[in-house]
Amino acid sequence: MSNPPALLRAAAGTGMMRRPAEAEILEEARRTRRDPLEVATERLRVPREAFYRALARERGLPFLEAADLVVDAALVGRAPPRLVLRKAVLPLRRQGEAVLVATADPDDAATLETLRRVLDAPLALAIADPGALQAAVRRHVRAPEGEAVAAWDAVSFLDDLLRQAWLHRASDVHLDPQEDGLHVRLRVDGRLMPFGGALGQEEAQQLLSRVKVLGGLDIAERREPQDGGFQHRHEEQAFDVRLATIPTRHGERATLRLLGVETRELTLEVLGFSPDDLRRFRLALDEPHGMVLLTGPTGSGKTTTLYAALREVRAPELNIMTVEDPVEFLIPGITQIGVDRAGKVTFARALRSLLRHDPDVLMVGEVRDEETADVAVKAAMTGHLVLASLHANRAAGAPARLVDLGCEPFLVSATLRAAIAQRLVRRLCACRAPTTAGAAALARLVGSEGGRDNERPVFEPAGCPACLGTGYRGRLAVVEALWVDEAVAALVARGAGADEVARLARAGGAPTLAEDALRKVLDGSTSLAEALEARA
Repeated sequence: MSNPPALLRAAAGTGMMRRPAEAEILEEARRTRRDPLEVATERLRVPREAFYRALARERGLPFLEAADLVVDAALVGRAPPRLVLRKAVLPLRRQGEAVLVATADPDDAATLETLRRVLDAPLALAIADPGALQAAVRRHVRAPEGEAVAAWDAVSFLDDLLRQAWLHRASDVHLDPQEDGLHVRLRVDGRLMPFGGALGQEEAQQLLSRVKVLGGLDIAERREPQDGGFQHRHEEQAFDVRLATIPTRHGERATLRLLGVETRELTLEVLGFSPDDLRRFRLALDEPHGMVLLTGPTGSGKTTTLYAALREVRAPELNIMTVEDPVEFLIPGITQIGVDRAGKVTFARALRSLLRHDPDVLMVGEVRDEETADVAVKAAMTGHLVLASLHANRAAGAPARLVDLGCEPFLVSATLRAAIAQRLVRRLCACRAPTTAGAAALARLVGSEGGRDNERPVFEPAGCPACLGTGYRGRLAVVEALWVDEAVAALVARGAGADEVARLARAGGAPTLAEDALRKVLDGSTSLAEALEARA
């Protein structure tokens, strides 16, 4: 591994951190007797891979992903196994007269010179993350006979995997068995990305057993799906992990959901609401009673917005209670109840019980059936502020969806204060690059009106070490809101359909999802490609 000062200098040189921070990190590492790179990753909350990308950029060398670490068996067989294993420097393939070599430490001149002499060829260097590099070395290089090699440790691997998932801001970890081994992937900003190389069968079994032990599952049962969970802690950070396993053709698959990792710090200001929508949302939350609904498909950030809304209304004089499936993050001062998968605590049953505990504000994780919808609407009618999520494609469809679930239109009209539909798009990193979008491209997003100008200035992803070359970092919401005034309430009361309600909202100037997406493209928050995906 490269020396930490070199990695920190490279990070500062590429803008990942301020120059003074380099000295502060080295001082903290010295004081706490920790690896400076560990201190840096936690302070900046970026994975270690970002520092190696920065080093590659500073040196003008290519950075290789785990999938790029494919070797020529004949070539790697010429390298001394002890050297490759000890130094994690891996000859990959020939590039003309040179040999492409992956390393995490381009400054290790002695090792590289030894490798050059053995291979009898000039070296073309490339940098790789040490974790991915060591995994590739283990796969392709056999230790000399009689030489002890440190055993692979599932406990340490899982600890590092969860730490790196937190640093990546991942929402899920997928352990996916395939024919060539167990593939580990992280879901970051809604996209799956590989983490290291495939694990062998023995390593995979050890890792699955470790995960199942932590999650309280039966490690001997491999033929039935199981669910569990555990809490993971590293340094000062702690988060809950929800675990699900299922048998597949190539072995057991496990999915670990990291609960509350991103929701704990999010507020309404940073979610992506326009100033006018934010003002009107807060007015709806200030109402002493009524219902505010968040709509959208699974994974559209409804729960995150509900948590942000709870932080907005939280006050010592209010009794705030929630029913969730599951409780993703604990908010101090709020009573939170998780739905029981065994059926003893359902949304409707818990909601009825909570009404006997004198609540001021109720949050319902999901209105999914007639009984829950009926209790929620009646609670909003009888002096409670109810926040809930609902599956509906657009904001104007929320009233009709409640009616479909058995609620009377006049009750929906009397209680509904706002319905907000949202989708999530990836936020452009600070490395974004300016470009232009033509009339045809904008017309694809919002129709012919979007292309009145020939070209509009926009931004596109560029890629830097901080965003791991993706061009995106974090997500924000694209929003369509239905603010229920007297005119909208009258339509809902007489059972008007979603299209009629939407036309009235449009006539009042409410932007659609596509129009809000266009606004975020033009102000540089996201790219046109992301906006088009949200519209779809």
